[in-house]
Amino acid sequence: MSVDKQFIVDFEKDIVKIYERGDIRGAIHLRDGNEDILVNIFKGINTSFDYVYSTWANHVHALLKGIPPDKVKQRILDGNSMAMNFPEYRFYTSAIVGGICPIAVGTAYSIQRSSGSNRVYCFLGDMAFRTGIAHESIMYSLSHDLPITFVIEDNGKSVGTPTQDTWGTIP
Repeated sequence: MSVDKQFIVDFEKDIVKIYERGDIRGAIHLRDGNEDILVNIFKGINTSFDYVYSTWANHVHALLKGIPPDKVKQRILDGNSMAMNFPEYRFYTSAIVGGICPIAVGTAYSIQRSSGSNRVYCFLGDMAFRTGIAHESIMYSLSHDLPITFVIEDNGKSVGTPTQDTWGTIP
């Protein structure tokens, strides 16, 4: 199954309808943007071999990783959209801001130590990127040449709060 921008948009529209009926009890972070960029990024990810770590709007990453849409949707309906872990697909999430970073780094470190050829992709929002744990994880990964790529998704918001209002202007 090929997941493209329109599939993602339609999937989220369906989730919005279900949420507005009150049938989803847990938090859900919908994307509403960046779909084309993500589709292109995932073209470079070996979806059956590489690891993907995600935070907000992880359902889009899960779909692009090749996890069946019915499984992703069921997790959302069960109120577990922020804990959408699928080890069998090498896909992990965390709702803790920046908390996924050291876990992803640990996996990359393990791959390196075992001389593996897998790669780790860690997706972060722009607010999580500004945390200390993200900085430390990125610096450690660079310093040790770990097989990890950090992808920062900047939508200018932390859920509904404008990033600039929270952090101020970054020179």
